[in-house]
Amino acid sequence: MQQLRAVLNSLKDSTLEVTTEYSKVSGTLIEVKPDYITLRSNSSLLYIPLGSIQNIAY
Repeated sequence: MQQLRAVLNSLKDSTLEVTTEYSKVSGTLIEVKPDYITLRSNSSLLYIPLGSIQNIAY
């Protein structure tokens, strides 16, 4: 998980497409916390738990 956070920190302010077990979401990565990330999609903030991330494309 620490390696995932390190990669995500290097991608801050990038547009990402994140796949979880439930859906795909895309937005600008604005924050990486110990257990979740925050994406800005249009005018919404999306909080995605790190444990639910299956794939990241940028």
